[in-house]
Amino acid sequence: MSALSLAVDALNARLVAAEAIGDALELAGGDTSPPWVYVYQTQIEGIREAAEVLETLTRGIGGVAPDIAKRNGIEGVER
Repeated sequence: MSALSLAVDALNARLVAAEAIGDALELAGGDTSPPWVYVYQTQIEGIREAAEVLETLTRGIGGVAPDIAKRNGIEGVER
């Protein structure tokens, strides 16, 4: 397995932990979770989406430049 694949795996593992922390914070807050819990969860979601794009690029199409990927209809790639 390449170093890049290992790094993507580590990123995914950290995201799973971060999402679990967000869920626990929301549960601990009950019906009135503090607003920062929502902000935390929103940021983790954005990072997760970026990680999915990274994983797609590294494992799915491998090294294709974002402009070429976009031209070929590959979703979620931004410059």
